[in-house]
Amino acid sequence: MTQPTLYSENLDMARYLVPSSAYGLALELARTVVAGSQQLPQAERALRDAYPQMSPRAAKGYIGSYVAMRRGAKRFATTIAANAWKLYLEDIARDGAVPLSIALDTFLAHIVYLQSKTKGPEAALHQVHEEFVQVLKGMAVHEVVAMNLDAAVQKSLKSSADERRERLASANRQPDQVVVLTRAFRRNPDVIAEVLLRADGTCEECGQLAPFQRPDGRPYLEVHHRRRLADGGDDTVENAVALCPNCHREHHYGINYASDATK
Repeated sequence: MTQPTLYSENLDMARYLVPSSAYGLALELARTVVAGSQQLPQAERALRDAYPQMSPRAAKGYIGSYVAMRRGAKRFATTIAANAWKLYLEDIARDGAVPLSIALDTFLAHIVYLQSKTKGPEAALHQVHEEFVQVLKGMAVHEVVAMNLDAAVQKSLKSSADERRERLASANRQPDQVVVLTRAFRRNPDVIAEVLLRADGTCEECGQLAPFQRPDGRPYLEVHHRRRLADGGDDTVENAVALCPNCHREHHYGINYASDATK
């Protein structure tokens, strides 16, 4: 598929080919919108003043796409050239992993939306997305956040009350965000379904009914692997059990199961 210079829901409108020289100006104007120094319509007009042949839809796309990625929006009607997306993502990546992660979520959601409209593979856009996924991987933190937090909590518990209060008085109210690389398993949904049906709404550990129902009426239980998948356990009905949230947490953190992870 050849890379489009301009995409639109109405492809008949894509008459004017937006020159690559417009991408930098569009980025500069989009930054002012994100910063709040001007409104989106003003930025669009400024872009069209510089490129009079550009349609209002195209100007909206070239300004709005950057703004959408910065704000984490998931739906917008127009899109832009793959090289413009790349320029915008390069700019966002300079601010770190969290803004880039948000931008990539928006970008991918928009690619999927476009595919539903054009019925095409959008190969050029997927290529840009994958390129910046690799960039994000290089920026992400390699750590187990929950384990690090638990260790920090234990350290805090050993502090004096005065030390804790002093830290709390100067602590940021909004926590820092990090993007973490993690490994996940593609679990078999049939295994989960079979185990939940076997349990029939009752925790297979404590024998109590599920503590609440989901919005669709299903009793809430969590399917736990007796031998963890990370330790080589099988994703099978025989290796799984349906647990209430309390029993599930006990299996992960309780004293009676503390040695399970080393088995």
